[in-house]
Amino acid sequence: MVSCIPLQILCELVVVKAESAEEILEIGSIAESVDLCTSLIQDAGRTQVAPGSLTVLGIGPGPIDLIDRITGHLKLY
Repeated sequence: MVSCIPLQILCELVVVKAESAEEILEIGSIAESVDLCTSLIQDAGRTQVAPGSLTVLGIGPGPIDLIDRITGHLKLY
């Protein structure tokens, strides 16, 4: 697993939509395989989403072209 150190820098943020939790996990595995930092977020369940539901995968920071090769097929959200 890759260790990430938070940096005080500006980073671009793009939000895209995956079709399922399985797709999120697969994309996360691909990102980790090329040494990108990832963070899986599970919902707390305080709204309409069930507690523990996988809702977000953060990728980066990293080279934009590398992240785009992994997520470029996903639609903007």
